[in-house]
Amino acid sequence: MATTERVHGARALGVLAAAVYLWTAPGRIEFPDDEIVFQTAASLWDDGDLDIPGIPRRTGEPRDRPTGTFGWSAGPQGQRYGFFGHGLSLVALPAYGLASATAGVVPATWAHAVRSDHFVFHRREPRGDWTRLVVSLTNCVVTAATAWLLTLWLAALGFAGRTALWTGLAYAFATSAWAYSRTFLSEPLSGLCLVGAAYCVTRWQSGGRRWLWLGGAIAGFSLHVHALNLVFAPCLLGHAVLTGGWRRRGLVGAALLFSLGAGLLLLGQYLRFGDALETGRFGYYSEFVAPWEGLWAQLVAPGRSLLLYSPALLLGLFGWGALRRRAPAAFWFAVATIGLRWLAISTRSDWFGGWGVGPRHLVPVIPLAMLGFAATIERLPGWRPWRRGAFWGGLGLGTLLSLHLALHSIFEWMWLLVADPRVGSRGVMPVSHWEAWASPIVGFFTLKLDVLAVGAVLLARLGHPGLLACFVVVGVVGGVAGWRVVAALRRAG
Repeated sequence: MATTERVHGARALGVLAAAVYLWTAPGRIEFPDDEIVFQTAASLWDDGDLDIPGIPRRTGEPRDRPTGTFGWSAGPQGQRYGFFGHGLSLVALPAYGLASATAGVVPATWAHAVRSDHFVFHRREPRGDWTRLVVSLTNCVVTAATAWLLTLWLAALGFAGRTALWTGLAYAFATSAWAYSRTFLSEPLSGLCLVGAAYCVTRWQSGGRRWLWLGGAIAGFSLHVHALNLVFAPCLLGHAVLTGGWRRRGLVGAALLFSLGAGLLLLGQYLRFGDALETGRFGYYSEFVAPWEGLWAQLVAPGRSLLLYSPALLLGLFGWGALRRRAPAAFWFAVATIGLRWLAISTRSDWFGGWGVGPRHLVPVIPLAMLGFAATIERLPGWRPWRRGAFWGGLGLGTLLSLHLALHSIFEWMWLLVADPRVGSRGVMPVSHWEAWASPIVGFFTLKLDVLAVGAVLLARLGHPGLLACFVVVGVVGGVAGWRVVAALRRAG
């Protein structure tokens, strides 16, 4: 087993990814789901509870639901509780605290760097604009941390440091993880929890039972990020058994910590909604369906294909056979987790995840799918030169595609699609799934950039250079980190 200290450049990779993500972030709350999670974080910080005001306009309510009821359900005394997992709200508390503390200090003009021609979910005012700007950047750090932790996990599995770094880079910049770093959705944090728990299981072999306990605690917390993360639990248990066997100490403690997380979730649902098994959706927003369309669409549909929107995974298909031979426990864990998540999502009527880039609900398993990419990297020296050239060329094109998807707003494109006469009576969602012209890959070419850094440049031209100066600092830090990553790759050969 390689140790985490041998992954030279891993921390620099995380810093580089965070810097790039900040430079491509929109700096705003883009989805109504995000607004509900933001309001929960604000309520936790300002009032110490989970009661929220809701969105005072029509957004994602089902047709038979009143305006302003999206994203929350009533509590026993009429409170409004968001029905999305509040794990992301907890993680965002430091960002909200920082935004609150600086709201009266930073120039009011900074919030004007955000594009103002978009649909917004709150009444515009300086403090609300600024706190949303700062909190919306949370997933830039979360996704960067996932790239960093993925490199450590690969090294712990025995992959070379060079392989781990290339895989972390490919995850960060050649998958849809980049596009989702722009959001305040729960999927990036779910992915971080999954990688963190898997890493802990791997370290358990040589680091003692405390690692498995930490893995159980992370898995329990992941339920508060999104209840669907429950499907990860049996896969993690299987991974632990394949890694260390039933008799290894630590399994009981890990199970107790996971159960504590699950118990707190059930208690919270009981206190908020009067039923421990009620998430707050009350069947309004999804139902069970036959899985066939979801399974097929998330594999090949122009608007939803996992492989199309995360090109590094397509390149990694060549390595799965080698991965099974090299790291069988990790192989079966990844296969089981991806397959179970794919199947579970496909049985929901909202399998597509709303107005998302590609298969939104599969974003958490992208880091696991990158194991195949790592195994492919280690096979490259034995390939013919033209095949190696094709691989690196494909990775470069995949990075350009990911950049394209990370510079524009899917919400803006879907609004245009709703009004497009080509949609007709077929419905906007089926068209967005199956018609290539309706995919964000094509549609984003018609949109303006939706990037906070561009707004910062425009502000600087108008005599307000402060925000641009912050981006310059981020760029310098990212440049230094990038140089260190390159140096680490060169040292590794």
